[in-house]
Amino acid sequence: MDSLIRDCDKLAKHQLSSTQKSLNSIDLALQALQTAKQSIQTPSTVVNSESLVKAKSQIDKTQTLVSDQLRELYTNVSKYGKHVEKTFKLDLSVVSTSRAFEDKRLELGQAVLQHFLREGDFELARGFAEEAQLEVGEEAVEGFEEMYGILKEIRGEGHVLEGAVRWAVQRRTEMEGLGLALEFALHRLRFLQLVELGDAEAALRYAREWFPLFAHQREHMDEIEHLMGIFIYARRLQSSPYAAYFAKERWDQGARLFAAAFCAVRGLASVSPLGVSVDAGASALPVVCKVQGLMRDRRVEWSQQNELAVEVPLPDAMRFHSVFACPVSKEQTSPENPPMAMPCGHVVCRASLEKLSRGLRPGTVASGRFKCPYCPAMSTMAEAKKVHF
Repeated sequence: MDSLIRDCDKLAKHQLSSTQKSLNSIDLALQALQTAKQSIQTPSTVVNSESLVKAKSQIDKTQTLVSDQLRELYTNVSKYGKHVEKTFKLDLSVVSTSRAFEDKRLELGQAVLQHFLREGDFELARGFAEEAQLEVGEEAVEGFEEMYGILKEIRGEGHVLEGAVRWAVQRRTEMEGLGLALEFALHRLRFLQLVELGDAEAALRYAREWFPLFAHQREHMDEIEHLMGIFIYARRLQSSPYAAYFAKERWDQGARLFAAAFCAVRGLASVSPLGVSVDAGASALPVVCKVQGLMRDRRVEWSQQNELAVEVPLPDAMRFHSVFACPVSKEQTSPENPPMAMPCGHVVCRASLEKLSRGLRPGTVASGRFKCPYCPAMSTMAEAKKVHF
């Protein structure tokens, strides 16, 4: 996909350059025609045949240039089209199996149903549940309806925050346990909204009412102290050091923060698991199809059923678990080969530790002891501890 984007950018830049060359040539042709016209219309002079010859010559050059540019553009677009077709023309039959979800019908149906609820498609969710013979928890529906109602208020024209603040206040203890700063963020939004409306007295009263609740947290207190200086620039906010606080994107950011906190309180991921799975699967398809094609051509089988034959690069947004690569073997650890910390603090995988302990010559040091690969410290397998990320 990245190569397609790069080629598309190159094609667009080339087209802009070609268009500019063609326009410049057309301008020269028009100037030549204008000169010839003036020469013909001037009564005091004889028709200047030389100007007509120059005009015709320039027109011929322009026609040739434009034709060449169009031909080159057509060729490049055709090549890019073939590149697109080659990239997206995948034989999905080599990676699909009808048996994959034979015993997962209920789980798959529940995942689709939850996705519809999370996206706010409540009528579609009820219709799907009826056809798939699944139960829709009305409590879950009411919860998501409340969330989308509040999100609509935040993103609406008036940017109403009362509902979101009320919800956050009621769940303050739960969010503190999860380390969520939603309530402070909402109070900050409301404070800035009052300042932007020009009601400095109301903004100050609001700050005195709510901000002291967060004064015991150093990071919040620093920002509160910074916000109190905003009244100096109340009449020129957009040209003040506080201008970034009033960007239009703040409402969308607040809405996303509220949605993430809402899902966290309910024990749900901030994004749809089904959506993430589909996106990750789509990213992996080209690589997996290519590997399967090579294996089919070489008549070999995939022996490991629980993991992919190759590593599929995924964006950081889809990396939900920490990954540790052993600095000795350069391989990622796994439940069967976990990371192990030696007393000196350096971490390698268990397989590397076993190789280090077996690689000692008998009699050189005390039994079972080996040197750390990165420092002079000595260690044993018994002293190493399993590391959990």
